[in-house]
Amino acid sequence: MPFVEDFNGPGPQGVGMYPMNVNGDVRINTGMAYLTKDVRARAELEIRAETLVDRVVFDGSRAAGVVLADGTELRAGEVILSAGSYGSAAILLRSGIGPADDLGALGIPVVSDLPVGLRLQDHPFYYNAYAADPERIGEGLPVIGAKVWTASSLAGAGELDLHVTATHLFDHSTSPTGVGFVLAVGLVRPASQGTLALVSRDPAAAPRIDLNFLAEPEDRRRMLEGIRLARRIGATAPLSGLIGQELNPGAEADTDESIERTMLATLDTYHHPTSTAPMGADDDPTAVTDHLGAVRGVEALRVVDASIFPDVPSVATNLTVIAAAEHIARRI
Repeated sequence: MPFVEDFNGPGPQGVGMYPMNVNGDVRINTGMAYLTKDVRARAELEIRAETLVDRVVFDGSRAAGVVLADGTELRAGEVILSAGSYGSAAILLRSGIGPADDLGALGIPVVSDLPVGLRLQDHPFYYNAYAADPERIGEGLPVIGAKVWTASSLAGAGELDLHVTATHLFDHSTSPTGVGFVLAVGLVRPASQGTLALVSRDPAAAPRIDLNFLAEPEDRRRMLEGIRLARRIGATAPLSGLIGQELNPGAEADTDESIERTMLATLDTYHHPTSTAPMGADDDPTAVTDHLGAVRGVEALRVVDASIFPDVPSVATNLTVIAAAEHIARRI
């Protein structure tokens, strides 16, 4: 595989160092990077920590503010939801924006009948795990080291649909040698779609999330290719010299069928949910928002987070969310 200098550059296919938004040993989030001391001192900005939003309130079809879980009402000329793919979708649903039948079943008056929560996507994630030789493995830093970003045999033209990430994010007590690592396989262009729905009008009640991973047969085949690639990397020197044994799927998994069984039994998530309020054209019946996050059928309400992505991008979503937010902010 070719070496990649910059995964954010024009030629990301290959292997290289995993780029991270880390300064020293601190992961920099948007609150730290954007809400600087000067910004926090602005008279027009109020930050309320540990505050749960229940729903948006409307004057007719125009958003007029939000109601908090404790009943406090905050009025606004425009409301922008940035609560993430799970939080923003749940707020929309409690506000009467979503599938009419589902809202009616919970006694929520319908403000706009839209397909909120019906196109949820995320990256399925599999841990190809190894027990390491404690005399040779060295210090487990950085926690995430290198990454392969490549295409399966089923990828579309120009599409890179597989990650293999070398990481020490691993429960070392599960290793017979007391130390280990994983070559984590991510399917980053899945075809399968899941759903998010309310189980209650209570804002403290978690929504029902069905990621529906690997429902499409092609997703299973591509994930299987990724696992086989990770195992080939683990069996290749010099990395193989650091390994005591393969823990998952394990040496006994030597057929596609046996690998698929462990894949389905131990599948995890990359934690990159998107597309619960996806953007789309005016004539797209599956779209909830327009290209600037404005919610269909109402006024003065936007969603600006990964909810509005039309499908899940083939990267960790953090940077894409920031780019989308900056793009929308410049235009409103």
